[in-house]
Amino acid sequence: MNRQEIGKKIKFYRQISNLTQEQLAEKVGIHEKQISRIESGIHFPTFDNLIKIMNALNIEFKDLDLSNESKNAVKEKLIKIIKSLKDQDAKLFLAIIEDIKKYRN
Repeated sequence: MNRQEIGKKIKFYRQISNLTQEQLAEKVGIHEKQISRIESGIHFPTFDNLIKIMNALNIEFKDLDLSNESKNAVKEKLIKIIKSLKDQDAKLFLAIIEDIKKYRN
């Protein structure tokens, strides 16, 4: 795991959780600039802060491991995204997926 990869994953899960950097920082108990530095790969979080971030985002270590990107992991990510959508956005998302599926077949 490198800092940039971990930072990208944290940012991804923060965004699908509909949290700002400020909101995540508040949940974790650190300054929002520290979240920004972590997400951009400048700093690696301390182990304690990493655990707090994971708890705030409701993720596990396996969610941060980029080396194990299986089909199931991709599907799990899609499910998390879908669950985070508002009803109107979910309908749009479904329409887009259905259109893509039509053109792929």
